[in-house]
Amino acid sequence: MPQIHLILLIFLSAGLTAQQSTNEQVLVRAELASKNIEIGDQIWMEVNISAPPGTEVAGLAPDHIDALDGLETIDAKKLNVVAETPELLLQQRFLITSFDTGYIAVPPLPFVYKAANGRLDTAYSNDLLLSVSALPVGDDEEIMPIKPIIEEPLNLLDFWWLFLLLIVAGLAYLLYVIQQRRKAAAPPPPPPPPAYVVALDALKELEGKKLWQQSQTKAYYSELTHILREYLEGRFDVQALEMTTRQITKQLSQRNDFDKVRAKELSNLLQISDLVKFAKARPAEELHAEGLERVRSFVKETGEETPPSSVEEDGSSAQIPAKEVADGVNDKPSTPIAPAAAPKESASQLVKESSNTDDAVGSITQRVSDVGQGLADKLEEHPVTENLEQTTEEE
Repeated sequence: MPQIHLILLIFLSAGLTAQQSTNEQVLVRAELASKNIEIGDQIWMEVNISAPPGTEVAGLAPDHIDALDGLETIDAKKLNVVAETPELLLQQRFLITSFDTGYIAVPPLPFVYKAANGRLDTAYSNDLLLSVSALPVGDDEEIMPIKPIIEEPLNLLDFWWLFLLLIVAGLAYLLYVIQQRRKAAAPPPPPPPPAYVVALDALKELEGKKLWQQSQTKAYYSELTHILREYLEGRFDVQALEMTTRQITKQLSQRNDFDKVRAKELSNLLQISDLVKFAKARPAEELHAEGLERVRSFVKETGEETPPSSVEEDGSSAQIPAKEVADGVNDKPSTPIAPAAAPKESASQLVKESSNTDDAVGSITQRVSDVGQGLADKLEEHPVTENLEQTTEEE
């Protein structure tokens, strides 16, 4: 009886020992699916690892195999757990190839692990030897002809450039049509306003500034002269802004549509402004408003060319004076200022009383000329008048 108990105790102890770990260290074994391959063939290399439970093993990176001479990694699997008890079994596979003929040595592969007690260490696999042979070439084999290129059938994607060209051409045509419609629909730009309209508006604006009332006499006459010179450029096509008073009157006197009376009136207007700007003359206050009105009257009289004669039923021709046309441009009618020696009747009364329009215009022109001459005679008494010609030429 005691012998039976002893035998049972021995078998029971053997069973408990079998359940414990059979490996006290990490073992790594590498195997090749085939030890002989032809150049370029791909084979699997399998690595099996056995370790005590609780051991942490790091997988091998594929770059390590690529660094070996003659081997290249096609695919690398992750480290896979096969079993955990009674011992830890791990497996990792690599798909490798070689393009070098001969024997390729695979050195031991390192696997870093961490034991259950926290100790870090490295386990190495066994080394391997791979034989790589070249493709067999027989001398008696017939050389095969070169095979033709396999052509792929055409599809719509092969003509993408044609579709792109059609889209670009369509967009260009659409933009052209839209631009042409805009040009056709856009109204023509309005014609620029006549020179006399611009001048009359500028005179009205200058009158509203009241410069000479604020003791800005020089600025007042400078702007007044600038308006007059701009009007002469737009109306008579002369470079009045870049010419002296003498040059302006000389060039305008040579025109057939500019008589001597108007040339004299223009010269008086410019000379008065030159005296104020360059000779620091100080005209009387009543002359400031008269100067602006004289410029306004000059612009109205010369603003528009005389329209062609209209033949009436009785065969006689009538002309519309330019001053009557220009009177409607400015909202504020200009009041002619006559000198002390002039008659009291206004220019409008003379036009109404005269039966001949041409005689009325001549009469008005003569009276304006008399006014200008009277103002010029007053300014000639100023001591700086003698230096006028030299100052205007230096302008």
